[in-house]
This record gives sequence, C-alpha cells and structure tokens, in this order.
Amino acid sequence: MRSKAARAGYALIPILGLALVVGAQGPPPPGGFGHRGPGPGGPMAGSFEFGGLVGGFSGKTVTGKPFQAKFTITRVETLPNNSITNTVTGVLARDGDGSTYRDVTLPAIGPWASAGKPQEFIFIKNVAKQMNYMIDVSKGTYREFSSQARNASGGDHKPGWGPHGGAKGGGPGNETVTDNPSATYSDPATGTSYKVDDKKVTRTIPAGEIGNQNEIVITSERWYSADLDLVLQETRSDPRFGNSTYQVTNLGATTVSFTPDPSLKLVQGGKFGPGRGPRGAGKLPSPPPPQD
Repeated sequence: MRSKAARAGYALIPILGLALVVGAQGPPPPGGFGHRGPGPGGPMAGSFEFGGLVGGFSGKTVTGKPFQAKFTITRVETLPNNSITNTVTGVLARDGDGSTYRDVTLPAIGPWASAGKPQEFIFIKNVAKQMNYMIDVSKGTYREFSSQARNASGGDHKPGWGPHGGAKGGGPGNETVTDNPSATYSDPATGTSYKVDDKKVTRTIPAGEIGNQNEIVITSERWYSADLDLVLQETRSDPRFGNSTYQVTNLGATTVSFTPDPSLKLVQGGKFGPGRGPRGAGKLPSPPPPQD
C-alpha cells in the first residue's frame, strides 16, 4: 500500500509545482519565456508562472490593478492504454495596494486521499500590515509572519525566477518564438475580452540528441494582459510529461479579505524563524502518512 501511495504522490508533484509557484507579479520579460524548468528541459518543463505570480510570498508589488478570478490548472499524462488527469482549482485576487490572495484546492488523491476530502490552503500577502499568512482551511488554523525584513532588503523580485530564461532556455534542441502583442483573450465564464500578448515557444529536440529515437516537439504558449499585469492562460505540451493548462476565468472585482478570518486559530512556533518567515515559504504542508 505504501508503494502505491508513493507512486500516486509522485504523479501529483508536477501539479503541486504549478500550484505552489505563486507570489511575485509582473509580465514575462523581453526575450521569451521558454526557460528550462525543474524537469529535464523544454519550455517551462514542470513549472508554470502562476498567473504572473511567481515565488512564495515574495515578488514585485503591483498597485492600482485589483482583480479577483478563479483559476484551474489541469495536467493530463497519456500512458499506453491509460491516462492520468490531475486538477488544481482555486481563487486568485489582488488588492489595489498590491496585497495578494490565493486559495488553492488540491484533489483528494494519492497521499492526500486518506483525508477523505480535497485539501484547501490560502496564502495571503498583506502589504499594508506587512504580514504574510498561510491558512489551512481544513484544520481551521493559520500561521503568520512579518514580511518587513524581506522587503527591507530592497525588493524581493529575484531575476531568474519563473520563465525568465529568454528564448534560449538552456534545454536541449532548437527553439522558435512567435509573438502576437495584439491578440485577444475571451473570459470563458463572462465573455469579456482582454487585449493580450500571445507568445508561443516551440522547441524541437532532434532524434538522438538525448537518446530519443525520434524528434520531440515541445510547445508552450502564454496569453499575458498588460492592463491587468496578469497571465490569463498558459499551456504546455511535452510528450515526455503530458499536457498542462493554466486558465483564469470569472475576472471581476475583489471581494475576498486579505486578513485571516477571526474564527481561525493562530498556530505559533513550528517552522517559523524570527523575521524570516516560514522556511520554504509557499510550500504546502506534507501529506498524511500512507496507510498500511
């Protein structure tokens, strides 16, 4: 039973990577976004920029562009006579002062199946209070830590985070980049259209370059709104890892609270160092141990 749970857990790792890479804000930099991710190579292999929000609680603060939206991240891996589909859903929001909110719901599969229901976590960066909050909705608890020390170091947007590798991302093969800065994205839920920059990176790995019998074609595409300073949709297709889609819908005015609900219990201590925040900020708690 343990080995089965472990295998299921490994299948969730790419999805968790998509859900956890959250925090910093801003557009893809000039030069493309086809960097080598944590996988063996290819445009954004194993890592999405999460709606333009990258990193734990860090990142450039975007003011004057509030929004709230739902998001869906879906990964499909096709196997011989089988397929694996994992979906992460949630809510993204940004306040006018640059505070951010993300509510992430993980599917109750693999190591999380023993919980009996989807696991939900909320990550809040409150700019006015200079506080960050990590909320475990299922347990009704939260942790807090100051962001003042981190921000005082001169900004926490680190070059190289997210898809910052440029058109030549460092992976094997040859890349081509196409860019349409006047494209349109239509919100599937509301039908509202937004002007976006539609950028596509295609990488071709010739046969034999990494031991492959035939050539491998990997594609990534991103629809970025400068008006919202937000990535509205992102897709990745890699025969080695499957197909992944990140999509924002139901864009509208902000209604969420950027402070924990008073009914939640504050949890002290643990992994929170003085003035440093949680080690590995943005990471989710470990899943429950597998059952024998």
